[in-house]
Amino acid sequence: MNIDKKQLATGAGLLVAGLLLGWLLFSGSGHGSHDHSGQERSQSIQTHDYSGHNHDHSGHNHDHSGQNASGNNNEVWTCSMHPSVREDGPGSCPICGMDLIPAASEEREDDYTMVMTESAIRLANIQTTPVVREVPVRQTDLPGRLRVDESKTTRVTAYFPGRIVTTRVNFTGAPIRRGEPMATVYSPELLMAQRELLEAARQKERNPRIYEAARTKFALWGFSDRQINTIVDHGEVQREMEILSPVDGVVLARNVTDQQYVSEGTVMYEVADLSRLWLVLEAYEEDLGWISEGDSIRFRLRGNEGGHRNATVSFIDPVVHPQRRTAGVRADIDNADGRLKPDMLATGTLRSQMPEPKLMVPVTAVLWTGPRSLVYVRDPEADVPTFRVREVDLGPRAGDFYVIEDGLEEGEDVVFNGVFRIDSEFQLADRFSMMNREPGTGAVPVHDHGGHGAAEHDDHNGHATPSTHEMDSEEGPFDDVPVDFRSNLTEAVQEYIRGKDAFVDSDLGEAQDAFGSFRGGLETIGEHGLPGSGHQAWMERYRSMHEKAGEIVDAGDLEEARKVFRGLSDELVRAVKMFGIDGVVYRQYCPMAFDDEGAYWISVEERIRNPYLPETMLMCGEVIERIEY
Repeated sequence: MNIDKKQLATGAGLLVAGLLLGWLLFSGSGHGSHDHSGQERSQSIQTHDYSGHNHDHSGHNHDHSGQNASGNNNEVWTCSMHPSVREDGPGSCPICGMDLIPAASEEREDDYTMVMTESAIRLANIQTTPVVREVPVRQTDLPGRLRVDESKTTRVTAYFPGRIVTTRVNFTGAPIRRGEPMATVYSPELLMAQRELLEAARQKERNPRIYEAARTKFALWGFSDRQINTIVDHGEVQREMEILSPVDGVVLARNVTDQQYVSEGTVMYEVADLSRLWLVLEAYEEDLGWISEGDSIRFRLRGNEGGHRNATVSFIDPVVHPQRRTAGVRADIDNADGRLKPDMLATGTLRSQMPEPKLMVPVTAVLWTGPRSLVYVRDPEADVPTFRVREVDLGPRAGDFYVIEDGLEEGEDVVFNGVFRIDSEFQLADRFSMMNREPGTGAVPVHDHGGHGAAEHDDHNGHATPSTHEMDSEEGPFDDVPVDFRSNLTEAVQEYIRGKDAFVDSDLGEAQDAFGSFRGGLETIGEHGLPGSGHQAWMERYRSMHEKAGEIVDAGDLEEARKVFRGLSDELVRAVKMFGIDGVVYRQYCPMAFDDEGAYWISVEERIRNPYLPETMLMCGEVIERIEY
C-alpha cells in the first residue's frame, strides 16, 4: 500500500492530539488549590473554584477504555457548552465544534445525586461558595420626583356669587405674599353685607353683639380687619372689594379672568407654599416589605441639583397603583432657598436590613421555578466531585443574595456558577431537576436552543446565549406560558409603548419615567418567573431588558437613551415572539436610523411614528410584521 508523507503526518498528529486529550480529561492529577479570591460581592462570601483541585485518586481504579465496570462500551460523551449533545464516543460537538468530554457518571446512587468528572467540572467552570449566616442588607434604588406638599396647598374660592372686575395676579407661577390683593370683585350680596355692617356700626353701643356678628361675616369671607375698618370709618358702601391671598406662596393655577362671573364655591386660584416639598419615590411590590417609616433615603436629582441629599421616609402609600404596581414612598424636603422645583426627577437609594441574621446564598445559586426552588450542594465527604439537588424554602432577595428559610445549613457548599450545566446533566440523566419532578420515568425534557450550527457563547453565569441578532432563528414560541406571566408582560409592554411615544415627542424625562416603570414591570415577573420550557430563555431576555431599561433611566441625553432603546427593542421583540402578550403589536423598522444602520421598535398601531428620528423623519419606516397571540 502506498502511503504518502502527508497522510503519515496527519495520522501522527491525530494520534498525539488524542493522547493529549485523554491525558487532560482523565489524569485527574492536575496540581492546584482552592481559589478563595472569589468575586467582589455585597456580602463576604468565600468561593471555591474546582477547575484546579488536587484530588488524590490513589486507590481508585479508573478504566478509561470506554467501558464501564460491567464491561459495556456505553460511556456517554457530551459538549460542555451544549449538554443536550450525547454521543457514544469522543469527537467534536455538532453545534459549536468543541471537543466532546465524558458526561457525568451514569452510576445511579439515587435520583438526587450525581458524580461528575474533573474535566467536566473544569470546562463548565463550576464554582461553589459556603452558605453564610449574616444580617441581610438590601440597597434599593427607586425612581421618583419632587411634588408639591399637599398640606401646604391652598385654594382661594369665591364665598359669594359675583363678577371678577380685574385680576391682580394674572399668570401662574407668580409669587405672592399673605394679604396681597389677587383680584377685585363686584357682588350684590357683598353690597348688602356692607349695608348691614354700617347699620350695625350705628347701633354698636346699644347692641354690640350684632356689630361683632357683622364683622365676623366679613372675616369669614376672607376680608382683613383693615378692609372692614375702612368700610366702617368711611361710612359708605364700596362698589368693589379686593380679594386677598390667605397664604404666602406661588400661584399654581389661575382659573379666572377679568369680567368673569363666578358662583359660590368657584376655585379662583391655587396657591402653594414651596418652602417644603415632598420627595415621592415609586416602590415596587417586592420592595415594600423592606421599607419602613423612619428609613433613611439618599437621593439625587436628575440634573444633580445640589449633589446628593439625605431624607427620611415619612409616609408609605397604603395602596398599590393598579397599573404601575408601585406604591409611593414619601419624604419631606426642605426648600427654604427655593432652588428645588416640583416635578424634578429624582433617584433615591434606601438601605434596609433585617433585624436578625439569616442563611443566605448568591442569587445565581438558586433555580426558581414557581412553587419550587432548587440549589445544588457539593458533598464534602466524597472523594470525587459529587453534587446533590436540594429543594429549599426561599425568602426575600437581599441584593445579590437570597435568604434561605429552610433546606440548607450554614457552611454547606452550594454551586453558584455553572448551575445550569449541572441541572442539564441531571435532566439528561433523568434525575430530579428543575424541569423533571418525576425522575426515573424517562420524561426528560429536550431543549432546542436554536443552534443549527450557529456559534453561541456563554454569559457570566454559564448560560448559552445566541451570538446573532437574527430574530427569526430564535427559539419559541413556548406553549406552556402561564396566563399571569403573559398578563404581566403585557403591562410591561404598555410601559415600553409609553416610553416609545416619549421618544417620539423627544421627552427624555417622560421616557425615563416610563422605562423605570417598565423595569418595575419586569421585576414584578422576576428573573425566574417563568416555569416550564421557556425558563432559561426568559432569564436571558430578562437580564438584558432589565439592564437596558436601567441604562435608559440613567442616560444623560436623548441620543444616549435612544441608542439603548434600540437594543432594548430588539430584546423585547424576541420576548414577545417567544412568550406572547395579550393583543396585537407591530414590529416596525427604519432603515435610516443611526446613520443608515437601521433600527426596530414595537408599536400598538400600524401608523409609523419614528422614535429615532422624530424631528426630521417622523414618518420614516415600515411595518415588518404583525405579532398576535
